[in-house]
Amino acid sequence: MIYFHTISGFNVEYAAGPFALFFIAEYINIIIINALTTTIFLGTLYPIHSPELFTTCFVTKTLLLTSSFL
Repeated sequence: MIYFHTISGFNVEYAAGPFALFFIAEYINIIIINALTTTIFLGTLYPIHSPELFTTCFVTKTLLLTSSFL
């Protein structure tokens, strides 16, 4: 009997733990780049009279950019 194994690329060499960490690192990279993009291009669009909403606005804009890439 001849058995054929399917080789699927870069994930052949990783076990479950490092493979999961590889994809988590990719998603963290996407979020960091979108946070940087938000800081550079969308950073000043928050209410001036309520600075406590800055974090909420920043996270919302970053997550909107992130959802557009995924």
